[in-house]
Amino acid sequence: MNAQRLVRERRGSALMFVIIAMVLLAVLSLSAIMGTMHEFKAGRNMLSQQRALTIAEYGLNGQLENWTAARSALAVGGIDSSNVVVTAGDTAKVAVMRLNATTFLVSSLGRSSVGNGQLESQRQVSMLVRVAGSALMAGSVLTSLGEVEIGGSSSLTGKNTTPPGWLACASARDTFAISYKPGETPEVKKEESQVVGGTYADPSLSDKNALTTFGTESWESLVARATIKASDKVKPSPVGSEKTCTYSASNWGEPSRSKSAVVGCQNYFPVIYSAGDLDLTSGSGQGLLIVDGRLRIRGNFVFAGVILVRDEFEAEGTMELYGALVSRNEDGGDTKISGNASLNYSACAIDKAMGGQSVPSRSKHRSWVQLF
Repeated sequence: MNAQRLVRERRGSALMFVIIAMVLLAVLSLSAIMGTMHEFKAGRNMLSQQRALTIAEYGLNGQLENWTAARSALAVGGIDSSNVVVTAGDTAKVAVMRLNATTFLVSSLGRSSVGNGQLESQRQVSMLVRVAGSALMAGSVLTSLGEVEIGGSSSLTGKNTTPPGWLACASARDTFAISYKPGETPEVKKEESQVVGGTYADPSLSDKNALTTFGTESWESLVARATIKASDKVKPSPVGSEKTCTYSASNWGEPSRSKSAVVGCQNYFPVIYSAGDLDLTSGSGQGLLIVDGRLRIRGNFVFAGVILVRDEFEAEGTMELYGALVSRNEDGGDTKISGNASLNYSACAIDKAMGGQSVPSRSKHRSWVQLF
């Protein structure tokens, strides 16, 4: 009687234990699944974030390889921005801001899987970049290895002169009007009025390699940095607006600071190269002009910066230069200046011209940092 009652009381307990076990297994399974999904999502998000960081770094590093003269000419506080498309859905937005005369801040915002709400990620990195241009220590407004003839009503001055309207130009020492190779005597029609600063027989110009190197740069390395290939009889003129500059083979920047000037091209100092003879009859420009041949200037031409000529140089008319002229006079070439040509030494124009082809490099002290 008691045994039968005990059996009846235990009837159905196995089912209860089975249900409890199934619930526990379901909870454990669900926990395992949730944990696996969480780890999968975390890993996927980390992968997406790392991809965004890689894209940001790609956009950052590409700026050093694609640095332009226009970027080196940015005003302090100026910003140059661009979009770098890595692949479909992956982009980097890069902004380059000039902090001071030699330092730039480059920021790159990398975005991966753009448009996918579950996978879209972004990371931003920044880098400090320093630029260093070639130093050209001009010993005079005109340096020549050949015969020099100064006639007409032309004038050369070694007195440091700021181009009209130019601002933020530091003071600098004056120099000679003409530096020439010992053994060559410049022929000046009116020496007292036409060569302010006098002439100087520079012993260094007797060296067979004179005027082929400029500080750490050579003639060839400067040519390699040319951004414009000049054609014969070009008439350069700035094209742009108050905030933009349209770059082309005939746009050599804007040396004028008058009300009618193309403001957007005033900070553009290109490196212009002519592989042969070059004739200029009018126009204006600024920067570094290199001529591997003869340079002849006739008419009204204004230039601010540095002019390097391999062979003969001839100027007449109303040419106006602020900066320095260097003529190697190879193959027996001469330097002849006549008419109303005016050559004015300008340390400011020289510095800006040489700085226009600056080479960027990473700052040595913590140049790169991830922002987020």
